[in-house]
Amino acid sequence: MTPTAILSALAGATTLSLAGAAIAADSGTDMAQQIAELRAANEALAAKVNRLEQSAGNENWLTEERADEIRSIVSDVLADAGSRDSLQSAGMTGGWNKDQGGFFLASSSGDFKLNIKGQVQVRWAFNHRDNEGLGATASKENSWGVENRRTKLTFAGFVVDPSWTYEVKPVFNRTPGSVSGGGATFSSGNIVGSVEDAWVQKDYGNGMMWRAGQFKTPFLREEMVSSSSQLAAERSLVNDVFSTKFAQGLQVEFGGRAGEQWRAQVFYGDGMRANATSVPTGATANAGSYAGSYTTAFNANTTNYAFSGRLEYLGQGQWKAMRDFNSYIGDEKGWMVGFGGMAQSLRPTNEGTVAASTVDAMWGVTADFTYNFGGASLFAYGVYRNVGLTGDVATRGGGVSDSMDQWGAVIQGGYFLNTEVELFARYEIGDTDTDKFRTAETGVELESNSIVTAGVNYFFGGVKDIKWTTDFGYAFAPVGDFNSSGTDWLSDGSSTTGNGSSNDGQWVFRTQLQLLF
Repeated sequence: MTPTAILSALAGATTLSLAGAAIAADSGTDMAQQIAELRAANEALAAKVNRLEQSAGNENWLTEERADEIRSIVSDVLADAGSRDSLQSAGMTGGWNKDQGGFFLASSSGDFKLNIKGQVQVRWAFNHRDNEGLGATASKENSWGVENRRTKLTFAGFVVDPSWTYEVKPVFNRTPGSVSGGGATFSSGNIVGSVEDAWVQKDYGNGMMWRAGQFKTPFLREEMVSSSSQLAAERSLVNDVFSTKFAQGLQVEFGGRAGEQWRAQVFYGDGMRANATSVPTGATANAGSYAGSYTTAFNANTTNYAFSGRLEYLGQGQWKAMRDFNSYIGDEKGWMVGFGGMAQSLRPTNEGTVAASTVDAMWGVTADFTYNFGGASLFAYGVYRNVGLTGDVATRGGGVSDSMDQWGAVIQGGYFLNTEVELFARYEIGDTDTDKFRTAETGVELESNSIVTAGVNYFFGGVKDIKWTTDFGYAFAPVGDFNSSGTDWLSDGSSTTGNGSSNDGQWVFRTQLQLLF
C-alpha cells in the first residue's frame, strides 16, 4: 500500500468516526452547528492529506529518512573503530599521520610516542676515466652498475613527555662483510653496517635545548640537509672533504622557534671526521683522512678536544622551509644566511716519537646563503680549513711546510617547470694544498677540484615521497684528494704512472629512484 492510500484511509476513518459522534450527540444540540464543525475538521484533514500526497510523489522524504539512518549507523561504526585501534588495554594507539612523522605508535596518556620512517635509494651509475696510455695496470676506463646507495630506518619520538625526544637510525651496509671457507666466500650476514644517529634531547620550551649522543655536528649546511632533500643524486665532493659528519658528544641549541630569526648550535665532544687532511705518502697517492669518533669507544678516539658550531639568521620565511634545498611552486619566499666554525686538537696514539707529518690540529670556517623563490632556489657557500702538522715536512723545490691551507666553494640552483619536474645545476671548486708534499713530479695535480653537475628531478604525483633523479657530472681537473666512491666519482691518482699524462675529463652519469616512508 502506498503512503497516499494509507493517508486516505486514515482520513476516511476519521470522517466516519466524527460523523458517528455527531449522530450520537445529545438531541438538544444544534445539529447545524455540529455539522459545520465536522465540515471544518474534515476540510483541514483533507488539506493535510493533499500536502502529503504531493510530497509522497517525490519520494525524497523516504530518501532523507534513510540517509539519516545511514549516517547514524556510520557514526556508530566509526566510534567503534576508534575504540578498536588501541593496541592494548592501556589505550596504545597507532597509525599513519604525515604531519606527525609518518607511521607511529603512541600512548593515549600522551607520555610516549614512536615514529617510524625509512629511506631507500636505488641507483644506476656509469663512470668514465680517461686512462688512455697509462698501461695495463691502470684502472678500467668505464665502470657501471646498480647499487642500493642508501637504505635507512629511523626510530624517533619522545618519552615521559614531548620535551624528551630521541632518535636511532640504523644504516644498512652497501658492502656487507664476508667470510671464507671451503674454497668459497660467503656473506657474513653483516647487513646493518652502522648506526648514524643515536641521541637523546631535552627541549625546555623557551628556545633552548640540549642533545647528547651521536649525531651530525653543526658545520657545513650542505651536510646538515638530509641526503633525501638534495638537488643532485649526491652531495658535492667539496662537502665530502670538508664535512665534519657524525661525532659523539653534547650539543646545545638556542633559538630557531617560530617567529624567531636567530638560531645557534654549539657542539663539544670527541673527534670529527676530516677528509684529505693527511700528508700524501707518495706521488700518486691521495691525502689521507681522520675518521673521527663515529661509533668508537672512548679510548679509541685520539682527540684532545673538538668543537663546532653554527649561527643562522632567517631573514624571511620559516625555519622548516630551510630543511631542504627545494623551493616548490606555491611555497612562500624565504632566505637565510649561516656561519659555521670548527676546531679540534688531535693527540698521538703512542708515547714514543711522533712523525713530523702527523696531523696535530685543525680549524675551519664557513659561510652560506640560501634563497627560496617559491618555485626556484639558490644556494651557495664557501669553506676554509687550516691543517697543522707536528713538524716541518719536505716540499717541492727543497722547502718545508708544517701546515695546509684548504678551501672550497659550491653554488647550485633549482627551477620547477611544473609541480613534478625540477631542473638543477651545480658547480664546485676547491683545493687541498697537498701537491707541495708530492715531491716527485708526475705532471698530474691531485689537489684540485672543478666539477659541474646538471640534471632533473621528477616527483611522482607532485609529492616528494617518491623522487627520480637523473644527473650528469664532468670533472675539469683530475679527481684525486676530492673523491668518494659513495658519490660515484673514482680516483684518478691511483692510475697515474708518472708519464706526464693527465686524467682530467672524468665524467659520471647517475639515475636514482628514492622512496621515503
